[in-house]
Amino acid sequence: MARGRPKSDEPTCVLAVRVPIALREQLDRSLDALETRVGLKASRNEIIRHALRQFLEAEQHQGQPRPPPRVEAP
Repeated sequence: MARGRPKSDEPTCVLAVRVPIALREQLDRSLDALETRVGLKASRNEIIRHALRQFLEAEQHQGQPRPPPRVEAP
């Protein structure tokens, strides 16, 4: 994945998302492992953008939208 703001003609906006510290730390560990295993350097924003896109595409293919599963901080 390319780093930084996506380069495209598609307009973008900024979404501020508040997440529990434990979830952010889990994301950071996952990003570190990804870089170590694959050599791919990705940012939090890239991963969040990708996860949101995957979630919405999966919901679209499954028919009726359902509320997302609740993520509990440990």
